[in-house]
Amino acid sequence: MREVLQFIQRYATLIIGSALFAAIVGAGISLIATPKYTATTSILIETRAANIVDVEAVLSGFGSDDKVLQSQIEIIGSNAVAERVIDKHGLWNSPEFLPTPSLINGIIKKIMGAEEKETFTAYGHDPSDLSRRVLSGLDVKLRRNTTVVDVMYEARSPSLAAELANGFANAYLMDQLETKYDATRRVNEWLSIRLAELRERVRKSEQAVEIFRNENNLQVADGATFNEKQIATLNQQLVLARAKTAEAQAKVNQIDKVRKQGGSASSFADAAQSAVITQLRAKASEVARREAELVVKYGKKHPEVVSVRSQLADFNRQIREELQRIVNTAQNELAVARSRELSISSSLEQLRNVTSSENQALVYLRELTREAEANRTLYESFLNRFKETQESEKMDNITSRILTQATPPVARSYPNKKLFVVLSFLLGLVVGVVISLLLELFDYTLKSHEDVEERLGLPLFATVPMIDQHSSSINKEGGTIAGVWNNLKARLGFKSAQYPANSKARAKLRTLPEGIWEYASQNPFSQYAEAVRVLRSRVRFSNVDNSLKTLLITSALPGEGKSTVALNLAHYAAKTGERVLLIDADMRHPVSTAALAGSTEANLATVLTGEFNIKDAVRKEPNSSLYFLPAPRRNDLWETAELLSSMAMQSLIDAASRTFDLVVIDSPPVLPVIDSRVLSRMVQGTIMVSFWDRTDRFAVERATDLLEKANANILGVVLNNFNSNKAKKYSYQSSYGYDYFKYEAYYG
Repeated sequence: MREVLQFIQRYATLIIGSALFAAIVGAGISLIATPKYTATTSILIETRAANIVDVEAVLSGFGSDDKVLQSQIEIIGSNAVAERVIDKHGLWNSPEFLPTPSLINGIIKKIMGAEEKETFTAYGHDPSDLSRRVLSGLDVKLRRNTTVVDVMYEARSPSLAAELANGFANAYLMDQLETKYDATRRVNEWLSIRLAELRERVRKSEQAVEIFRNENNLQVADGATFNEKQIATLNQQLVLARAKTAEAQAKVNQIDKVRKQGGSASSFADAAQSAVITQLRAKASEVARREAELVVKYGKKHPEVVSVRSQLADFNRQIREELQRIVNTAQNELAVARSRELSISSSLEQLRNVTSSENQALVYLRELTREAEANRTLYESFLNRFKETQESEKMDNITSRILTQATPPVARSYPNKKLFVVLSFLLGLVVGVVISLLLELFDYTLKSHEDVEERLGLPLFATVPMIDQHSSSINKEGGTIAGVWNNLKARLGFKSAQYPANSKARAKLRTLPEGIWEYASQNPFSQYAEAVRVLRSRVRFSNVDNSLKTLLITSALPGEGKSTVALNLAHYAAKTGERVLLIDADMRHPVSTAALAGSTEANLATVLTGEFNIKDAVRKEPNSSLYFLPAPRRNDLWETAELLSSMAMQSLIDAASRTFDLVVIDSPPVLPVIDSRVLSRMVQGTIMVSFWDRTDRFAVERATDLLEKANANILGVVLNNFNSNKAKKYSYQSSYGYDYFKYEAYYG
């Protein structure tokens, strides 16, 4: 979160400026844009229409799902409805929809000699193009959780907007009505043809049933033929006959059983139940009793006894005859029952034989009957639907209605000034953020010890702040769009980053503001002086075993402040009592010489060529232990590399190291010329000065790589021109882990 806030703080001016500029542009557009007005008509789409007849079986109504409602919205915005509106309201010659000629296309066509080809109808315009232009002002939306659709139309005229909003609604309703009417009519025509076919099919199928039944003598009633019913009757009779036979057989079996056991025939059930036998037995008993009385009274041979005995014998004879008659009757009934049973069985068997031959024909007859019944059912169903659709064709079956008619709007809907400004402002914010992100992404400058140590692999010796960040003539373009663009072009190989392109710009690099070369010694309690002290300490203790006495200060590119750092380091060291020799080896752009010495013929070049003695060339600063060997004040020397790589230069440095406590060499930048690479192998250590938040790290990487190939001992990097106010937006620290801007009050 902290990084995000710092990012916004760094690019706040760019982001807010972009947003304000976009808002101003949006406000301007809203002022000059052609105003438009929007009118709205509301339509209720009935998803459950009341049905007088069951036409839904033929033409299903709307469903309640969103897909169906979306389909209706598409219909409202279709070309078919648009063409209805165009014809109804005569929009063929309406100025609102006349095509606007393209100036550019017209010029191109005239130059190319091509003739504009356009499709014309009887009305004079391309209908598809006109429909597209008319539909461009239409917007149809479904209200949330309802089946109400808002038909909105936007036009330059309020009255035309209301007219076309209502026109599209009415055209949609009329389209739905005609569509359903046409569909019903087509269904009726189809049903009429289908009914004729079904009617003929029913007639033929029923006729086939009758012909087959007559040919096969198959009379069917209640689902069964005559023979089948007769078989059922005989089966019932056979059951009864078998029961009678069983009953008669049981009687005969009982009589036979009694006889076999030696019993009287009068002991079986039918004899005991016979009224005749009962009466005869009663009379016989009475005569027997009387006989017994007479025998006692008259004796066995008395005529009256004989007469009574004769009567008793007659009664017994009658009883025997009656019993025999019952036995004969039972046997006759058995015979009759058996005969009837056999007769019924025979008839049933004969009938079954006849019926079996009819079964195959009966199966086919039933199949024909089912087919005829199915055809009849289908025919009746289609007939009912045909009658229903005929009634439906006579009714208004529209399933939607207008809830609210559109009226001419008073306020314009476009452009919405507030919305334009707000959206433009937001768009400007987005553009500003995107540009800022690109600047951040392509910002390859060095800003912190992490940038130096992790990406360059070198220690950060010091972070030197700006001497006067408000009035200094030092280049400050590092974090700007121009600076990042220059760095990017240098990275892509199109130009040298930060290198002056003209003589005036190069001339600025040869001079320093008054007093800047001794700022550290003149302001010992400043942040700048503290940074120089840090640098001197780091140089002194860079080699504990062997004190470092010869130091080369260079940079990757011109204008990074190496001369300023070299001058202030030399001044500070001399201020502390050290004998210091500052050699200006940048013979192409002798900034140090311009600051410390006037025009002189005795200089580094003349010393190396032997024209002057070093004692004559070296100058001592007043009231200081600082000695200075200037460079020539002309830039026409082309053999500088040869001079600096000579044995004379090596001898000069060696002699100076024995005489002085510290020898500081202000050398040319590494990338433009080879001079620094030549000098770096002659000294004990090299310091690379880089402009904070401006120097491209790839340039520094290239420079250090060249120095390492020259066997230079690169001690570290100095980030020059550190901007504490700008650093607050990064929270970058110095090499020793403290923030200069946190302690500005301490340094006064």
